[in-house]
Amino acid sequence: MFLKKYFSFFKSFDWSLFLIVFILISISLAIQYTLCLGLEQNDFTSFNHQLIFAILGIALFFLLSFIDYRNFKAHSHLLYFILLIILVLILFIGITLRGTKGWLALGPFNFQAVELAKIILVISLAKFWSAKIKNGIYFKEIILSGLLVLPPFILVLLQPDFGSASILLATWFLILLAIDRKIKHLIWILILAALIFLSTWNFLLKDYQKGRILTYLNPQEDPFGRGYQITQSIIAVGSGKLFGRGLGLGPQSQLRFLPQTKTDFVFSVIAEEMGLAGVSLVLIFYLILFYRLMVLTKSAYDDFALILILGFASIFIIQIVINIGMNMGMVPIVGIPLPLLSYGGSSLITTLIMFGILESILLHKTASVDNF
Repeated sequence: MFLKKYFSFFKSFDWSLFLIVFILISISLAIQYTLCLGLEQNDFTSFNHQLIFAILGIALFFLLSFIDYRNFKAHSHLLYFILLIILVLILFIGITLRGTKGWLALGPFNFQAVELAKIILVISLAKFWSAKIKNGIYFKEIILSGLLVLPPFILVLLQPDFGSASILLATWFLILLAIDRKIKHLIWILILAALIFLSTWNFLLKDYQKGRILTYLNPQEDPFGRGYQITQSIIAVGSGKLFGRGLGLGPQSQLRFLPQTKTDFVFSVIAEEMGLAGVSLVLIFYLILFYRLMVLTKSAYDDFALILILGFASIFIIQIVINIGMNMGMVPIVGIPLPLLSYGGSSLITTLIMFGILESILLHKTASVDNF
């Protein structure tokens, strides 16, 4: 009976979604491998780590797809409480990398807790709105949902990680925009967002974070200082032309003129080495994934599932837009990874966890939570 049930799950599995995810991970591994070749001693440590992260993430993808997504609804309060404890602890015992105290040491690896915060916050918002949406959305509920976002938002800002904190806020906003289209509510939300931004700018942002935003507005003012990354990234993107310079042959990335090629600026590496053709291919895969998520909304069995899909899709798209915008000099550099492509276990594993939960929505759309 057990094997029969899970065999039927595999027949219902959305293999097209997994295939695209797998292709993007494979592209990431290929890029990471070529970047390791550019090192003087050919150190493949980062490639090996990314391969381990990919295997672990794919295992979690399949595991979570077979666990009924409604279990997360039942334990959302506990997950939110655990998240707040972790975010508070990080401020005291966290590891500081690139000016942000946002990582926990897990043996030989470091885990960025804000990636977990994105998932748990969406689960918490889905639980909140699934209980309210049928009775109508009022301003009071909007404020209460905002108060749910506020503690993790502030704790992430204190690390300080302005980019990730902005994603938490933007995810809340996009979920509201999707489920409530009343103009008066939208105006109030925009006013609240403006107040939060002004308060953050004046009281929470560090000088170097303000500098990044000001540099974005005029990178040529300091091309060898704060504007260096943006300038080198734009050069890398433009030099790839139609078909790129070839894997492992990009001078900006291989000669290390461009910093953080494995993480925040992997898109520039793809543009330089694979050209417009490679970039277009990656964007097509992203668009297909987004389309699959929109199709999945039709399979949502309840409001909780629907808001989970909207929330995870929001995180996915926001990160893509911000990262590509960073690489092309269109938005400030805020340290946001490119989903499934940037180096880093925290981002890759949590992205695969999100897709595993989304797959679970498809597989359990008519099942009772008590059965799994």
